[in-house]
Amino acid sequence: MGFRSDASCFSKPEIFLMKNVLHITVALVLSTSGWGQFSRVDFAEEMMLRWKYAEAYPVWAELAREDATSDSLRWEFARKAAIAAYEANFIEEAMAWNDSLLFNSEATASDWVRSFELLCATNQHDSLPMAMSMASLEFPDDPQVRNWSLGVGRMLNLIQDSTAFEVKKLRPQSEAEEFSAFPFEDGLIYMSTGLNSGFLPTVDGWTGQYYTELCHIENLEVPFKRYTWLEQIRNQDVFLAFDHSRKHDGPVAFDRDESYAVITRNQEALDTAGGVLRSRLMIEFWKRYMDEGEVTWQRDDKHPFKWNNPSYSVAHATFTLNDDIIVFASDMPGGLGGMDLYTSAWKDGEYTKPENLGPTVNTEGDEVFPYVSSTGALFFSSNGHPGIGGLDIFLHRDGASKVERLGYPVNTHADDFSFVFDELEGTGWLSSDRVSHRDAIYAVKSNPTAAVLDVHVQACDGSPMKATLVDLVDADSGARYTEETNDDGDVKFTVARNRNYTVTTQSVAGMDTPPALKTFVGDVEKASLVVDLNFVKELNRITVVDMEGNPLSNALLSFQNEAKQRINKVTDEDGMFVWKDEISPDYRAVEVSLINYWDKYQEFELPPSGCRLSIQKEIALRKRTEESEVINLENIYYDLDKYFLRPKGKRELDKLVKYMREHDAVRVELSSHTDCRNTREYNETLSQNRAQSCVDYIIERGISHERIVAIGYGERKLLNNCSDEVACACKAVRAGCVECNEELHQANRRTELKLLGDD
Repeated sequence: MGFRSDASCFSKPEIFLMKNVLHITVALVLSTSGWGQFSRVDFAEEMMLRWKYAEAYPVWAELAREDATSDSLRWEFARKAAIAAYEANFIEEAMAWNDSLLFNSEATASDWVRSFELLCATNQHDSLPMAMSMASLEFPDDPQVRNWSLGVGRMLNLIQDSTAFEVKKLRPQSEAEEFSAFPFEDGLIYMSTGLNSGFLPTVDGWTGQYYTELCHIENLEVPFKRYTWLEQIRNQDVFLAFDHSRKHDGPVAFDRDESYAVITRNQEALDTAGGVLRSRLMIEFWKRYMDEGEVTWQRDDKHPFKWNNPSYSVAHATFTLNDDIIVFASDMPGGLGGMDLYTSAWKDGEYTKPENLGPTVNTEGDEVFPYVSSTGALFFSSNGHPGIGGLDIFLHRDGASKVERLGYPVNTHADDFSFVFDELEGTGWLSSDRVSHRDAIYAVKSNPTAAVLDVHVQACDGSPMKATLVDLVDADSGARYTEETNDDGDVKFTVARNRNYTVTTQSVAGMDTPPALKTFVGDVEKASLVVDLNFVKELNRITVVDMEGNPLSNALLSFQNEAKQRINKVTDEDGMFVWKDEISPDYRAVEVSLINYWDKYQEFELPPSGCRLSIQKEIALRKRTEESEVINLENIYYDLDKYFLRPKGKRELDKLVKYMREHDAVRVELSSHTDCRNTREYNETLSQNRAQSCVDYIIERGISHERIVAIGYGERKLLNNCSDEVACACKAVRAGCVECNEELHQANRRTELKLLGDD
């Protein structure tokens, strides 16, 4: 048995984390005489290694009772009997053997911990403080004993917790162990160990019972039916839609329209770790077909779950609200403890690599038997979160920072698991061994905790918006759910009551800023909301960025209408252009250009009936890398006090000419700058002449003078502090001036290019 630092009681966790693990007894060929040469001790040890505790227990018990057994061995055999009985769920026998160790002062710290667990399993929580006090005196430094002692107060407080549920045994007449019920059609599919299926039924060596079969309650008004011996021979008591195996079958879960099922079964391949053969768990998918009015189920062999593996178990899978995503339990490598909960999504014809749900949900213990309700709430069982015994049932909502433990009578001192609950109706089922340590299915009833939220989406003229994706966000947890409107513009969500929500549509044609409406759903059966697309942002915005998401200023936005007329604008220093009415709605396309970047063309769809165009776009441009295309104005140099172009500068201007020929909407400002040396008047004239020499060169090559402007800024736009007021070289040397090196002056001497809009 494992130990949990939170000191929660738990019992036989392995039985429930692999409730239906198949343990195959294989004769080890150690000698030609086989098992005959093994002593009873060897046999019992081998059964323990193979998890066949029900077969090991009577051997240990017999050895412990024999008079010929020495005292030292007697207590070791008693300890083994206690362990085997506990693991096989023989609780009374386990307690008797464990008590014999305690009362005869032969107990180890682990025996005391097992005693704590047995007290929890038998609902004797009041005896825990005394037992822990005695164990602490004998083993004050043992970490397990110490942590249990520290956590007992919290555990006793949890016992007082209660919840507004009624719990009633569903099939009190049944003599079998039954568990893991799941709704199907008008009834339930569940697992049972009480069926004598076929002529040669097999028995699980762990528990001594028949392997589990799937059974069907067709009508919940009549949950129990007693089958005759002949009906059992004909397998009429077994749900055979998924074929019948001579292994453990179940549990099973269905998607929302019951067209797809996922079932847990034993793997054919064996885990041989440690020389012990075990058949781990796997999941299979089955698809429903209609053939001439007959319903059949076929295993989806074309798409097996590729994450099944002989060295670990994958089990208890269930579908989420998005039927393309499953949640399942597994002890695959990389988890947080025993069995963890994972998700996997159907994508590109297969299920994606499982993602662990993380430490909020998973613990060092076991998290198993997940179920996702109609509101998206995840119910699961755990012996790692603080509880009062065995597996307890917990609830987690997407985005929540902690899990919620359901109170009594849902959770008890025993193992409580496989909780399936309809939050709209307030009804459901759970499995528990709370009575006589035998698993049974219980019907649960409570006040409904969910409501139906009706959302109607309409265009600006009031007409319904069909086939529109609507997002519902739980404002408290951040969980997001998406549905599509029908032909009437309506969509329904099942939501938890007494919570805040935000409802919005995903991007609608021609409208990138749909309304986001906040609403509170109280303690009601139904609520409604109208999403009117008149609620749009008045300002339109285009943001131009590079491929890394950095804003690009001075990008040219050339808006076009169907008549090919243009309106040209440029982005600001944040890469944005924002407008309201200055761009007519019939300009529904834009070409984005920027020197040294590839162009991007973007069309805007027509908005819904009666609505105005609402654009909120981010457009990413890819940088040019070809040397023959990149325009580098830093290569335009002049001789001292000259403004005649050098050959290298002309090559760069030739690239600009080519660019302007290819972009007939482009207008540019070509500016020249000087450093601070010489007079301001001189520098103004020099820079204007230099800019004009570039412009004249471009005009001579066929570019209209209306598309290019020359501006000489002189020393008015310096890039550093090398100005007349600061630099020593710019005016007569004076006290406190700064010496600027040539590199700083060169940075100020530059030629720049800026795209111009129509303004």
